[in-house]
Amino acid sequence: MNDEFTVSVVLARCLQRTSTATVGCSIWTGAVRPDITVAARMDYENTQPLDYYLLPALDLSGEKLSLVEDNGLLLDCYRFDDLDYLISRAPESGAQGMCS
Repeated sequence: MNDEFTVSVVLARCLQRTSTATVGCSIWTGAVRPDITVAARMDYENTQPLDYYLLPALDLSGEKLSLVEDNGLLLDCYRFDDLDYLISRAPESGAQGMCS
C-alpha cells in the first residue's frame, strides 16, 4: 500500500448454513507474508461481509489460521465491523486512493 506496507485480502466464506453455523475459513499464511492480512468473514449466505479481521504478520504464527464464530480474545481483538480503522492508518495518499 503506497510502498509503505503490504496487505493481503482473503474472503472467509461461511462453511455451514444452519442456526449454529460456523462462519470462517482457513487462511494460509506461509507462501505470502504481507504485513497485514485482511480476512473478511462472509455472512451465512456468503453475499456480504459480516466483519473483518486485521491480522498483523508479527502475530501470525504457523502457516494456517482458522476463523470461526467465536475465536477467543487472542484473535477477536483484531475483529472490526468495517475497514475504517485500516483506512485511517493508511498513508495519506494511499488512503485517498482507496476511497476514491
